Amino acid sequence: MKTLDLQQPKDIIQALMKDATPERSDEIDALWVKYHPKVVVADDGPSITLDATKERIKFSPKTMELFWLIGFSGWRAIECYSPHVVLSEPCRITLTDLFDDDSDLPEVERAYKERLTAARRLIVERDVAAAPWPDDLPRPSTERNAIADPQYQAAYDLTVLATAFAFFHEFRHVMLDFDDERPKDRKEEELQADVWAREFMTAKLDDYAKVHCHDYLEVLRKRSMGFALAALILHEVTPQHGGNCDYFSIKTSLTTLLHNTPLSDDDHFWCFAASLLVGIFRQRHLAFSPPPMAARALAEHLLNELPD
Repeated sequence: MKTLDLQQPKDIIQALMKDATPERSDEIDALWVKYHPKVVVADDGPSITLDATKERIKFSPKTMELFWLIGFSGWRAIECYSPHVVLSEPCRITLTDLFDDDSDLPEVERAYKERLTAARRLIVERDVAAAPWPDDLPRPSTERNAIADPQYQAAYDLTVLATAFAFFHEFRHVMLDFDDERPKDRKEEELQADVWAREFMTAKLDDYAKVHCHDYLEVLRKRSMGFALAALILHEVTPQHGGNCDYFSIKTSLTTLLHNTPLSDDDHFWCFAASLLVGIFRQRHLAFSPPPMAARALAEHLLNELPD
């Protein structure tokens, strides 16, 4: 993720979208030519800014920092909860019992909670410089090759995908408004933007995999993990989890991004998704006691159990 140039933010957003979906680079250029929205950098305030009309996409610098911070924090969910997710079904032990028996979990989970607490502090701070930043976490201006830790390199890649997804979502709002196709129901428009962004980022994965001699399922897994991370970010920045007259509940939004992911039941993606969802339940102190089940079944169970 390149340093945000406040004088040329449009170039940075275009580059971000292309980095996430290089197989559609020419189409992205064509979309920007056809719809030509301005990119407006808003002043930071005691919240975040990310929205779009037919004329412009607007965001605040703090929004980018927040996506970065939550993205890297979300990667920690694997460290916290994936061992329990993996062991529950074959060992026929509930997550609750595994958590209770894991003497190391409180310390590992504390680091995860500290990062999410820092993200929540960043949301409400008007002065971004006053918000805490984890000492071990790279800043958003850091180039990928400058990050030595392979775990953080993986977190970097997924954070770029999650952030790109958010801007593809906003670009869809631009398109619908420009083409006079915005649904009367604001909720329907939000859902359409999510679906379009997800489909745009996956429709030509086979072409990309063949050109670069990658395994298609590995590329699909990585993109899908980016969407799951985007769902976590969406959860953290949404003050009204139950939705309102303009937005679906966070449960509906999460389900849209994760449901019908075309990966096998035993794919590693489901462990990641389930770990993120376990983190949501534990951070919100929501009671849950699923029976032992495989990762995909657990992820789907937790989505169903998430309060509206």
